[in-house]
Amino acid sequence: MSDKDFSYDEPLSMTGSPASAANGKVTNEHGPQAEPVRAQAPVAAPAGAPGATPCATACPLAQIPASVWKTLLRRPFRKRHPVLFWAAIVIVLGALGVVAGSAGKDGGLMGGDRIALVSVTGPIMNVEPTLEWLRTVARNPSVKGVLVRVDSPGGGAAASQEVYDALKNLAQKMPVAVSMGSMAASGGLMVSMAGQRVFANPSTVTGSIGVRMDVPQLQGLMDKVGVGQETLVVGQYKDAASYMRPMTAEQRAYFQGVLTNMYDQFVDIVAQGRGMPRDRALKLANGKVYTGQEALGLGLVDELGGRGQALAWLAQKTGVPAERKLLTRPREDGLLGRGLRVMLGAVLGPESDTLGGLASLAGLARGGSGHAGPQTPAFLYQF
Repeated sequence: MSDKDFSYDEPLSMTGSPASAANGKVTNEHGPQAEPVRAQAPVAAPAGAPGATPCATACPLAQIPASVWKTLLRRPFRKRHPVLFWAAIVIVLGALGVVAGSAGKDGGLMGGDRIALVSVTGPIMNVEPTLEWLRTVARNPSVKGVLVRVDSPGGGAAASQEVYDALKNLAQKMPVAVSMGSMAASGGLMVSMAGQRVFANPSTVTGSIGVRMDVPQLQGLMDKVGVGQETLVVGQYKDAASYMRPMTAEQRAYFQGVLTNMYDQFVDIVAQGRGMPRDRALKLANGKVYTGQEALGLGLVDELGGRGQALAWLAQKTGVPAERKLLTRPREDGLLGRGLRVMLGAVLGPESDTLGGLASLAGLARGGSGHAGPQTPAFLYQF
């Protein structure tokens, strides 16, 4: 029997008479055959095609492509490559042990007394990681002093005050020195006021004592694109800062009073931090920026110098050698953590998500914690 005598396109296709097929015998031009022909099961037509079977049109499983079935039914990586799977787990756990050991060492449990470093860099917005680090430093009995490195244009009013208050409380327990970087303006200056000794480089940009409030006006833009908005409020000033219309004179006066109150708080912090009369601090609180050299003459800083001079002062106050390694806040996702994730992704593919939690434990072992992203404040102590 040749291939042309049998077709896979029909349930049963053969040459010969229907009667012969009905009798269970297959015949062709060569005569009766000794063995019956076994026909392959019919192939379902595509859904919606003429002659399609009910399963092809009604059964949801029939709509799933074969490539998807192949992926879903593939054996797990741990069964296909058990050696690589367990090797990856051993490497991750070993790395976690190394990280935890280094975290314990940096935590001050070994190596004697330490100076802790607190960095305040960039816009002061989301300060929870900094506050958590300050709480950790305060609980560590091996920390004898704190170096605050400020390189910031300022930020949110409340956020700047939170960092200032936390540093002020810490300064009641141990010496705190502030080293200004390229900029310590507005909220950055406020944070610096918590230090018992403030150092600035001659060209450091500082000052900018004042408060700013930003209220965007989008009414013109929304009119151009044909978008409108209606707002219902209860309360006279509830919608005073609407971005859909300019402020009225009454609303502007209201917000000016709020800003003045925040401004007075800033002036009080400067006067208290620098030990100067309030009227003198008030004269400096005109929004101007000063160089570090000018700030020294105005009494806003104690000494010209950088990080080295600040460490030397702390060494004198605490007895901790200035060359000793500083205690620093662990990074939440350092090079090791990223490397582990890349390795797991390359070896395990999609299944790396299952073991991704192990790699993320590296951040927890180093003291990391999740936090929300930065928020845009309405009131700013910012240059």
